[in-house]
Amino acid sequence: MSLVFKRYYDMKPAEYLIQVRIAAAKQALQAGDSVFDAAADSGYTNYSSFYAHFRKLSGMPPAKYRQLFAQNISLAVMDTPIGPLRIVAFQDAILCVEPANYLEKKTGQATDQVPADRIIPNDPSGDLVKACMRELKEYFAGQRQKFDLPLSPEGTNFQQKVWQQLQQIPYGKTRSYQQLAEMTGDKNASRAIDLANNCNPILILIPCHRVIGADGSLTGYAAGLAAKKLLLDLEKGGTKK
Repeated sequence: MSLVFKRYYDMKPAEYLIQVRIAAAKQALQAGDSVFDAAADSGYTNYSSFYAHFRKLSGMPPAKYRQLFAQNISLAVMDTPIGPLRIVAFQDAILCVEPANYLEKKTGQATDQVPADRIIPNDPSGDLVKACMRELKEYFAGQRQKFDLPLSPEGTNFQQKVWQQLQQIPYGKTRSYQQLAEMTGDKNASRAIDLANNCNPILILIPCHRVIGADGSLTGYAAGLAAKKLLLDLEKGGTKK
């Protein structure tokens, strides 16, 4: 079973569980919960483990992450061909593009409560969210191949390096995890590359969907393999125009 799981999600079950728990904690901290409550509600009984896992996957302590989202941010949920996407922006950059209710679906929780939009009037963060929605609409219509938005994904230095390389993969093209490792300058880092790719907080704009298995197979994707195939097929058709 663990081998089947690893083939589908490209990671071990224990690693996947950590990512799900930390992602749940991030949502709780974004909503204003205390660090202690976020740790407990995401399934942690050992605070030291929670702190270590959170810092490793996000590149910052949970308290700093909570403080970041206590500042003015805007968010909206946009319907797309791959399902509703949540877009979060700070005043000067896009922070997150992710499937709405992704965690709830993965953990078996109720999914009928789609987060409400929170566009701050006359605030740059609201303008960025609106611009992101407009550019994503153009992308899905086959009218845009490159995004013109400032991005600020939160992560470790290594994750940032991987995400920068992802943005160098051309529209309509794909790379294997091994090729991505070589692009980062460490051909032996494919395992770490896998994890960093799976932690990408800004889908589509940082095109982790363009990374596939060495044999050409589709590997795990936050919005699901059907969504990944749709995006690759969309871009393949766009390059023919």
